[in-house]
Amino acid sequence: MNVSLLEKWVSCIMNADLEALLAMYKPNALLFATFEQKPLDTPSLIRDYFTNFLSREGAGVELDPQTITHTNIGESISSSTGLYTFFFNENGQLVRQKARFTFIFNEENSGSILHHHSSVIPS
Repeated sequence: MNVSLLEKWVSCIMNADLEALLAMYKPNALLFATFEQKPLDTPSLIRDYFTNFLSREGAGVELDPQTITHTNIGESISSSTGLYTFFFNENGQLVRQKARFTFIFNEENSGSILHHHSSVIPS
């Protein structure tokens, strides 16, 4: 079930485990990233994005568990939607950015994330 996949994704971010994080994305995955204007549609673009994010001091993410919904779409396809907050230090200040997300997971084979959309929540 995608609950454990979502938790694994968060754990990879929190532990700055870039290789495990990247291994979660299918080679043809599409990432609409929180801090990027263009879709990231190649493994190298996704790698660059997360390398940059994880290089920020104190980088992490926390889920808002009350907002999360998991849905089985098909036999091995599921989605997780909800809210999370990215955080990192910038110029000595803690930056917290709330965002909404949708993951579409394929639970067959290795690499589970087919699609990941994350966008800033407007203030």
